[in-house]
Formats: sequence, structure tokens, C-alpha cells
Amino acid sequence: MKTKLASITLILFFASLQGCSSIVHGTTQELQIKTEPQGARATVGTQTCVTPCSLNVKRDSPTIQVEKDSYKKTFDLEKDFQYGAALFGNILWAEIGIIIDVATGGAWELKPVDLQLDIADGGLQETNGRQ
Repeated sequence: MKTKLASITLILFFASLQGCSSIVHGTTQELQIKTEPQGARATVGTQTCVTPCSLNVKRDSPTIQVEKDSYKKTFDLEKDFQYGAALFGNILWAEIGIIIDVATGGAWELKPVDLQLDIADGGLQETNGRQ
């Protein structure tokens, strides 16, 4: 009886760790946003700020929109997959846990946004190589 109870407890413990990155790492993060020149309006989802600024955004947010004067452009947010956080704890049913972590955004880390607004050329360009 004690062995059966211990087995059930162990299984429930490992099952509770699924989506571990979502629990340990969280599904949101503070995203630092800088532009040159400063004073551009940055929007991620429904949140907006004036640069330089930071927003607490979901890790699975796909884009950032930047506006300055009459110029407006949308950029993809760069993300890094967090292998350690996504795999840690997803021991027993790794596939299920990783699917949960990817779906909730817990497996990702957003890179800071640093944009050079090239208003003279009539558009926006990024200094960190993203277009």
C-alpha cells in the first residue's frame, strides 16, 4: 500500500513539472526598447511606450511596431530558445512539457530592441542587423 501511494505521489510530482519553463521562467518578460532618435512610439500587442522605455510583454509576442513622425514600421521580435529552462523538469513527459512551454512562450527569451530610425532615407532601419 505504501509503495503504491509513493508511486502515485511520484507520478503526480513529475506531472506537475510539465511546462516547467513556463513555471520557472514565466510567460512574460520586461523588454527594453531603445531608438535613435529617441521619442519614437513603440507598440507590442496592446502596450505602448515612448522610447527609451520598457514594456512587460508576453514572451510569445511576434512583433513590435515603431512610429516616429509620419514613419511607421513593424519588426519581428528576435527570440532565443531557452533550452535549459524548457528541458529542466520536463523529464518524464518531455514532449508534452516542451509543447506547453513553446505554446505559452515560457521557452523563449526576447532580445532587447535597439533601432536606428533613418528618417532621412524615408524609412526605418535597425542597427542590430534585423530588417
